[in-house]
Amino acid sequence: MRVFSPRRSRQQVLEALQAAVPRLRAALPLRRVVLFGSYARGDFTAASDVDLLVVYADPPRPDAFAAVWKAVGLRNLEPHVFAQGEFDAVAAGWARPLAEGVVVYGEPDGPAADR
Repeated sequence: MRVFSPRRSRQQVLEALQAAVPRLRAALPLRRVVLFGSYARGDFTAASDVDLLVVYADPPRPDAFAAVWKAVGLRNLEPHVFAQGEFDAVAAGWARPLAEGVVVYGEPDGPAADR
């Protein structure tokens, strides 16, 4: 059996995501970006994807998912992209990923006060 190490470290992923924030902000009215899943917890493997929550200000945009893909550009990216209103409707299901996540931009619970 062959064992493969991850293509990139957790730190490399975080640095790539932080570098992508200006591109994301140029593409979307960004509210928050959170790395979650195995890279956030530190238990990633070579087969792990990069789970990313992106929340942007309303209204919903049909091009948002593609904009995130283009701005971030990481291999194995698994983006979960929501307008703020869409996210608010499903926020309860995101409690654990947000609790375990690493905030790349914004606040983990969202900037509700500035809506």
